[in-house]
Amino acid sequence: MKISLQMKGRIKKIDKNLLEKLKSIVNAEIVEGFDDDAEIVIFSGYPEPGKKTVFMQSLSAGVNHVDFSKINDKILICSNADAYSIPVAEHVFALILSHLKKICKFDYEIKNNIYKREFTESLYDMSIGILGYGGIGSEVARLAKAFNMKTYGFGRTVKKDNNIDYFTKDPNYIYENSDIIIISLPLNKYTVDFINKNNLNKIKGNIIVNVGRSEIVNHDDMLNYLKNNKNKFFLTDVWWNEPEINDKIPENVVITPHIAGMAKNYIDVPLIRAFNNVKNYLNGKPENIVNRNDYI
Repeated sequence: MKISLQMKGRIKKIDKNLLEKLKSIVNAEIVEGFDDDAEIVIFSGYPEPGKKTVFMQSLSAGVNHVDFSKINDKILICSNADAYSIPVAEHVFALILSHLKKICKFDYEIKNNIYKREFTESLYDMSIGILGYGGIGSEVARLAKAFNMKTYGFGRTVKKDNNIDYFTKDPNYIYENSDIIIISLPLNKYTVDFINKNNLNKIKGNIIVNVGRSEIVNHDDMLNYLKNNKNKFFLTDVWWNEPEINDKIPENVVITPHIAGMAKNYIDVPLIRAFNNVKNYLNGKPENIVNRNDYI
C-alpha cells in the first residue's frame, strides 16, 4: 500500500519523527508529493489523485475547495471534520472576549498615555447561538458553559449534548434568541449566502462571529448591515477574496487572517487524525465520508 502525502497548504513539510509515527499508524509506504501509483492520497490544498487512487483523505475539515468534477466518483473522499475544533473554539472566545473586555482599545490608550477606566461586559448569563453544530460548535458550547452562558445549537440533524440548552433545526430561533451568534457551518451549495439581509434583520444580539468560511455570509448584505447598525459587531477569522482584501474594513469589525486553527503546538493532531481515518478505511470503517451532492 502506497500513500501520497500532498502538503500544499500552510504546512508543506513535516518533522521526520512525526512522519515515522504516521507510518506506524497505517503500516504503509508514504511518499511526500504526487505519486501516480499511490492507492491513497492524503492532502491539503488541491489534491491530485493518481491512476491507482481509491481513497482520498483531506487534512482540512472543509472540502469546499476540492473540484469534485475532476475526481473519479469511484474514489471515496473523507474530510478531517473536528480536527481543528479545539483551537478554533478557543479563537471564538478570544475574539469575543477581546471585544467585550475592550482589550485592544485599552492597550492602545494606555500606550498613548491615556488612562481611562470604563465598564466592560461579562459573558455571564448571555446566550450564544451556534449555527453548525459539528466539532467546532460542540467545543464552543463546552467552553460557553464554563462561562455560565445559555447555549443554543442549530443543525440539519438534532443532537443531544449536555452542553446545549436547546437544539433546533430552525435557524430563526438562533437569530431571535441569541446575544452572540457563532457561524461554524461547512461551506457547500446549501450554505452559500446562508447569512443574508433577510435573516440579518432578525438578529437580536449585537455580536456575530464567523469561523466558518466567508462565503457563508453574503458580502454586500453584511457590509450594508454593519454600515446601518453601528452597534452591531462582526468578529471574523475570514474575509471575502482573502488574502486579497480590497474592502475598507468597517469600524465595527474585528478581523484576523484565517488563523483560528493555526496553533503551533497543535499541528500534529490533524495529521494523526487523518492517518487514523486512513486506518479506519483500511479496516472498512472510514469516518467523515464526504457527500459529493453537497458540493456538485
